[in-house]
Amino acid sequence: MNENKKFILNIQSIALLLYGVSILPSIAVSFHYNETGITTSLAMISLGSILIGIIGYHSLSNDLSNVSLKICYYTTVTTWLIVILLSALPYYAAGRGYELIDCLYTATASWTTCGTTAIPLDTMPSGLLLWRSTCNWMGGIGIILLTLSFLPSWQFIGQKLASTEIRGPGFLMSNLTFRKAYRRIMLVYLGFTILQFIALRLCGMPRFTAVLTTLSNTSTSGVLHLNNGVLTTFPSSIKIVISFFAFLSSINISVFVLLVYGKIDTLKKNSELKFYIAYVLSIALTLYLIISFERDNPLALDKAGSILMQTVSFTSTAGFIVTDCTLWSAACQTLIIIMMFFGACAISTGGGIKISRICMALYCMKTSMFRTLHPNGIRDIKFNGEVSTPKEIARVNVYILLFMITFFFGSLALTIDGTSVIEALSYSQAMLTNCGTPVTHLSEPGLLGSFGVVSKLALSFLMLCGRLEIYPVLLLFTKKFLNTNEY
Repeated sequence: MNENKKFILNIQSIALLLYGVSILPSIAVSFHYNETGITTSLAMISLGSILIGIIGYHSLSNDLSNVSLKICYYTTVTTWLIVILLSALPYYAAGRGYELIDCLYTATASWTTCGTTAIPLDTMPSGLLLWRSTCNWMGGIGIILLTLSFLPSWQFIGQKLASTEIRGPGFLMSNLTFRKAYRRIMLVYLGFTILQFIALRLCGMPRFTAVLTTLSNTSTSGVLHLNNGVLTTFPSSIKIVISFFAFLSSINISVFVLLVYGKIDTLKKNSELKFYIAYVLSIALTLYLIISFERDNPLALDKAGSILMQTVSFTSTAGFIVTDCTLWSAACQTLIIIMMFFGACAISTGGGIKISRICMALYCMKTSMFRTLHPNGIRDIKFNGEVSTPKEIARVNVYILLFMITFFFGSLALTIDGTSVIEALSYSQAMLTNCGTPVTHLSEPGLLGSFGVVSKLALSFLMLCGRLEIYPVLLLFTKKFLNTNEY
């Protein structure tokens, strides 16, 4: 076995070990609520995964100083597929009669932070509810990032491996080393989780419900376990806490890392953060003005607050419902579509195209218009205070094109299975952006309709493309990538 294969299997073994350990809290909850059959099945799955993971980790341990990007992409996508397939086992082995395709779909939605489900949550035992939220939380930070702590040579190859999984282009754009940045990212993510749990408990939310909400919302997976994601009847304090932490999680996590280091000058040059804050506020204000004009009655400040929180829900791609969006006009729902496409910031738990790419595309468009009027003029495209290279610009434009092509082909796949055009477009967008709330079903966020097996597989594919930034998934279908002689 060559070193590349050892490396790939080593990462997969670590992921399997983490998978087994992550089931332990669900086992404890199942035991607490006397879910005997589920406790036994979860324990067997956990024990088997831990044993295989430990054996694989120690027997395949290696210390490579360099790994090709192709190997990193292959490792990332195969590890995600393995973890998703294994994560369907707890649902299927629960003895509740869940269909295998529904288990696979729910596992994919959990890990990709899409937050939807093909299994009604009111029939799901407490242990499985916690397992679903645990997958949300781990999917938000990424299984590959979690495995780096166990990789002996991660300080050498960690950044290259992480780049195949991180949501959005770039990393920190500063002089921080990857090792330091990695540790701070983990601490920030854990800190958001702890703070949100404390805040929800102070607002009176029951302990177990607060755990589920924290794990799901920190990863911007939505809060489908709370009244199917419809928070219109919940206290304002809970709405504010959920919306606030969804907004924090949708911001580039490197912003908080740089704050820890006191690099304020670097943050002042952050074009993405400035654009994102202005974008959220301007969309919320536009929605407020449209609704006020259409109803010919100025809205109260509490309604303005609900609109702002709803805007955060869609820009962060969390997808929960704070106010009754079904009463909103076509103009407002069109803005929702735009928000979902644009998505959150890069290197955050949110989905969509990412604000950083939107910024660069707009700068590129502005520069192109300038050069059209002034053919001999010189104007560089700058992002975060630095001049963007032609390679970076091309990569951003190609990604946006790939995103839209994937969106349309996903819609086509759904129509082949008998879904109407409007429904197909709506569901394709919701899954690819990892929002999970189709515009055609704003009253039922995250709940899957009566789709067939082909449609559920197509939706799962879209969710995985959205979470892994398309490239790793599409590379699986190229002949050169599938050539196993190099592995």
